[in-house]
Amino acid sequence: MMTKQEMKEFKPSIEMIKTAQEVFLNMANVEVIKPSVERIQENVLKKHQFKEKKTNKIVLNDMSSYLLNENDFKVYLDECRKEEIKIKLIDENFNKDFCPLLVANDNLIKAENKLINLMGKPFNIQANNLYKTEHRKKFLDLSLNYLVQFINL
Repeated sequence: MMTKQEMKEFKPSIEMIKTAQEVFLNMANVEVIKPSVERIQENVLKKHQFKEKKTNKIVLNDMSSYLLNENDFKVYLDECRKEEIKIKLIDENFNKDFCPLLVANDNLIKAENKLINLMGKPFNIQANNLYKTEHRKKFLDLSLNYLVQFINL
């Protein structure tokens, strides 16, 4: 644990600053691609009017796409990836089994975890110990607000 004096004299490491930059870049990436991915998903679902395998209700959003039967889900994924390639959101080498928005969110979470682990070290805080979302968010906000002054744009 850090003393008050050590806290006053604390200067972030290069790795902390670079990891904060990585978090900001991943945040931006998620925000940039999210509207396009969601629009594509919505359009494909509207076009096909896929139905849930058990209830026969029409699936209207991606959050319910897991309820599609296997064949419909394959069509859904294939069409989404084709549209994402068409607008150059992904390229031909991108793994077609993965949604680019989920990949972007996963990259963001990994960068956040790295930052939490680096910034939390003096306080014995690790990403896997921040169980509550609000604690994690607060720790990240405090860390990023502190580190932003050291980032050269």
